[in-house]
Amino acid sequence: MNYQYLSYPLDVNAPGFPGEPTLSLETCSDIELGDSYNSSKIHLFNHFGTHFDAPRHFNPQGLSITQLPLSQFIYEQPLLLDIPKQQGEMIEPTDLAPHLARIQQADCLLIRTGLEKVRSENPSQYAANGCAVSIQSAQYLIDHAANLKAIGFDFISLASPANPEHGVKAHQIMLGMFSPNFICIIEDMRLAALMSRKLKRIFALPLRVIGIDSAQVTIIAEVE
Repeated sequence: MNYQYLSYPLDVNAPGFPGEPTLSLETCSDIELGDSYNSSKIHLFNHFGTHFDAPRHFNPQGLSITQLPLSQFIYEQPLLLDIPKQQGEMIEPTDLAPHLARIQQADCLLIRTGLEKVRSENPSQYAANGCAVSIQSAQYLIDHAANLKAIGFDFISLASPANPEHGVKAHQIMLGMFSPNFICIIEDMRLAALMSRKLKRIFALPLRVIGIDSAQVTIIAEVE
């Protein structure tokens, strides 16, 4: 077996959701300046870069990132779907319905739209005019995909400034505000090089910080 990162390294130059903080670094000690060792302080917004939305993000009664069981981050039946989209378009139930039988067998659904290319070529557009998951699609998955523990995708957020009316409600639905079921959300993934037939398992390794809703996550795929 081989292993492949599906998450981006954190980078102060990476795009963030418009209007939100991102990442900055502060040097604490520097060998080149005469110190004995190098060290830095990391100022990190917890919804920047590849990150894991736990239910508490939009659901005040939901579990936070450190309250979720370890099993929530290990996926034995991952499914990668290619659903090509342009900037500003949405994932709709009609995109998901043809694949429903396979989705119902999966514990993690990855959606590859092709927008990863925009992230590298035009980061500001990737952030400001990305894809989104519609309210109807969020409800469709909650209603029809009981085995799903997480959904991930190659755009910056489940929500998009291009379709603001869907953002809050879609998050609330997905994260269990109106249902005993919830599906965690992995945003801003790197999926371009992943081959669906070779995908075996996925491990999501979140930054475990007590007291916050969600956190950055390192995603590793086990592939043949």
